[in-house]
Amino acid sequence: MKIKLWWIIVLLTLITVVGYVIPRLKYWFPSSGPSASEPARPEQATPDATVNAVFQMVDQGEPNEDNPKEALDDRLDDTHLFSGQEMTPDEKRFAGLFLENQRSAAIYHYLRANLAKSATITGDSPTGDTVVVSVALQTLPDKGSDWEPSTCTVELKKRGPNWYVDELKSSRMPTGVFATFRQRFNSTP
Repeated sequence: MKIKLWWIIVLLTLITVVGYVIPRLKYWFPSSGPSASEPARPEQATPDATVNAVFQMVDQGEPNEDNPKEALDDRLDDTHLFSGQEMTPDEKRFAGLFLENQRSAAIYHYLRANLAKSATITGDSPTGDTVVVSVALQTLPDKGSDWEPSTCTVELKKRGPNWYVDELKSSRMPTGVFATFRQRFNSTP
């Protein structure tokens, strides 16, 4: 059997290229979301734990606090959440509860704009690796001074051993906060 020189050159070139490309695939194509190889986190072991963690980080006022101005100072920066850069440990922990950074930024901004507080889970409806959790909370209306009861639903998806927030829907955003954000963001010139 005769091996031609050009076959040897092609084989050596292919081995060199593969040796360069394979170790760098992780850097060229970073995962955009959580993977199945992640370790289990206690705050994301169940859908209820994940929803509670989200609302605990957003709720910055005391449940019995009547003065909404006490809850106005943001602990998290939604621009850091959106870009995924220069995030504080709290911002990283909050963003880790979502499927992606932009989702966490849109939902955080929406909840903080309404000064959502005192969230309690009222029910859930699981369907395989997805769950819709119903939440009762209090919000401050745009032109009001008293807290009003409100409801929303949080849609979660399971990736590996952890649950992640996919969408938040309310009467103000029936199609979903992130879906509305994405639609507005993609429609701007």
